[in-house]
Amino acid sequence: MNIKNRTACIIASEWIEAKKEEMQANKKRVGIEDELIALLGAKEEGSETHDVEDFKIAITGRLNRKVDWDVFDKLGIPTEVQPVKVKRELDLKGLRYLEENDTAIYKKLAKALTVEPAKTSVTVTRKEY
Repeated sequence: MNIKNRTACIIASEWIEAKKEEMQANKKRVGIEDELIALLGAKEEGSETHDVEDFKIAITGRLNRKVDWDVFDKLGIPTEVQPVKVKRELDLKGLRYLEENDTAIYKKLAKALTVEPAKTSVTVTRKEY
């Protein structure tokens, strides 16, 4: 592919077409998955594997659970038996604040950080005229 002869406009048009094809392929795949579920069945929760000729087909049912934390906190369930996990995660806004405003603390903190480039995202939309 000779990139010198390709303009950003041409590449953007191709991106939009590829995104459209991706959405169509996804819709088709989801439809096929629905057919397999209708044919083979699915547990409400849990996995089941089906051997079908040359294929192993795994169908996994899932349930989403959400908690009303205001109600939960009023239930009086002892802490040691509460089905709750606490997840520690980096506060990026706070980290950036320290990086800009408190370099001494940031330098200490940097010893515990691993920083790597993430995937750069691209979004293309057609202009409305």
